[in-house]
Amino acid sequence: MNDEKQILIVGSANVDMVVKSERIPERGETVLGGVFSQHQGGKGANQAMAAKTLFNNTAFCAGLGDDNIGREYLSYLKGKGADVSLVKVFKGAHTGVALITVDRDGKNIITVAPGANMLLSPDDMRAIDFGKFSHAAFQLENAVETVFEGLKLAKAAGCVTVLTPAPARPLDDSILKFIDYIIPNEIEILQIRQGCASMEEAANSLIENGVGNVIVTLGERGCALFNKNGKKHYPTYRVTPVDTVGAGDCFTGALLAGFKRFGDIGTAIKFASAAAALKTTKFGAQSYAELGDVLNMMERERP
Repeated sequence: MNDEKQILIVGSANVDMVVKSERIPERGETVLGGVFSQHQGGKGANQAMAAKTLFNNTAFCAGLGDDNIGREYLSYLKGKGADVSLVKVFKGAHTGVALITVDRDGKNIITVAPGANMLLSPDDMRAIDFGKFSHAAFQLENAVETVFEGLKLAKAAGCVTVLTPAPARPLDDSILKFIDYIIPNEIEILQIRQGCASMEEAANSLIENGVGNVIVTLGERGCALFNKNGKKHYPTYRVTPVDTVGAGDCFTGALLAGFKRFGDIGTAIKFASAAAALKTTKFGAQSYAELGDVLNMMERERP
């Protein structure tokens, strides 16, 4: 692999305001009790920090507001050693915020106020030299025209392109040929391919229309890889979860690092699965295991 080239994650940066509660409220219900905590989050930042933890040469592109939350977030990213040269600060905008409730089993619900994330523009994508990167990852917490422009430019520059289609929305067939890997969960894949009756049908529809590989994350059941060679299931690693927030993002960021470290998709998926499993044993969307712990998990437990 081209280790001299960086991984690039283009995406969102949110501050997660989390309440750990006995259960998630029903509609119209108030649940009293719980513990509040605040963490750095956003699907883009989560993926970037997961990749950075496991492969140092990682860059992040995002939009932040010029508020206290944004300034603190930028300072945090710099303190973690992240390459933030492509992070933009937008005057008069607020930084993205996510309101999260986590129940006793680690399940969660999330509401996001995107703020400056939506101000990142197609022009900002055109200003990036994608030739510096071997892999470029995107999500849908930025303006969709920005994401699509970034995918096209990254693919044209020779990057391996990755899309996490969340929050899920139908995707125009015209963009699919620019996606090497798309990573939805089993609910999202049916939302992005409306009219399909099953995960398998939706995955095959994506491949027939140009996507190289579809990886459907299945939570505690692992993930399924679909491509022109067929389908392969990868089980997860056994842990006792306490917080699943950010586990999917950890999987994607670790997968990018796995591509750089191992080269082949099978080992990269096992590496990402181990990292995501370990993440669920820690509180906070960006609470990730170090490289040695992930490698030890791969050796100790072989799914």
